[in-house]
Amino acid sequence: MPDNRTQIVRAQFEHLNTLKTWFPDKDTAYDWCGPGLRFPFTDEMFLEDIHWERMPAYSLVNENKELIGFGQYYEKAGRCHLARLVISPAHRSRGLGYHFIDRLMEVAMKDLILNECSLFVIRSNEKALKCYRALKFEKADYPPGHEYFGDIDFMVRKKQIRVVLEEGKKND
Repeated sequence: MPDNRTQIVRAQFEHLNTLKTWFPDKDTAYDWCGPGLRFPFTDEMFLEDIHWERMPAYSLVNENKELIGFGQYYEKAGRCHLARLVISPAHRSRGLGYHFIDRLMEVAMKDLILNECSLFVIRSNEKALKCYRALKFEKADYPPGHEYFGDIDFMVRKKQIRVVLEEGKKND
């Protein structure tokens, strides 16, 4: 269960040193960033590959301001596209991914004035897939013009429509 003492904040440059430690090998780096992250990476390569200065980045931090999660977003094909989503290896399997992504989607959709989200996921990353499905993401066709990768799925979360009944109104 997520800890209520966590908060989502703009990612700080200092968070990147911790973030880099979460990817000690090529496989963990690929699971996180797909083919977009060169490995092994230098500090400069890491900043370039995650587009540090070109897209919004947010962190999930605990009450001690320690980094627990990280994610970015941008507009892709008329949707809010979530990218480079990750929870610290020491904090996984506690519902924090669901909690963080749900909050990040709120921030991103408000910022971009969009009401649908998308993301890419490595097909073998079962924990990530479980989290995304719980958040109502569904597999979809790749966006037009995007390079296809056989081991990566594109997922979309369609606009959530909420029906609110007026008080006292009867349904037949």
